[in-house]
Amino acid sequence: MKLAAIHNAQKTTSIDDRIMPLINIVFLLLIFFLVAGVIKDVEPVDVDPPASVAEAESDEADLTIFIAQNGQLALGNQLLDEDDFTAQLNAAISAQPDQSVRIVADKEIDSTKVIEVLETLRTAGSSRVKLTTRIQEAP
Repeated sequence: MKLAAIHNAQKTTSIDDRIMPLINIVFLLLIFFLVAGVIKDVEPVDVDPPASVAEAESDEADLTIFIAQNGQLALGNQLLDEDDFTAQLNAAISAQPDQSVRIVADKEIDSTKVIEVLETLRTAGSSRVKLTTRIQEAP
């Protein structure tokens, strides 16, 4: 009886010993893909920027403004109405006047809306503004 119990314990241990390297490899792969993967913020509104043939890469901006096709405004990841947008933009610019602002506007939006946002930025005291476009694919 005792011999059978000892034999079963040794058998279980040997199965665990064979699976342990597989578990280690799976965890190493998991850690690799977590570190190597790209983590991207979700945009608060659906925006399709206009295409451009310029291939200049832009560095990240401190503050991002999204203008959707229907005119919705978002500051960072927060959807705002016009009054809240202006108030929060003024507060953000007055806190850091030298920060860069990136505008991501939909290609179908009326240009007067973009000009209104630019005027709001100028009034708030921002001087570093970047307009975002997507690279046009070759035909």
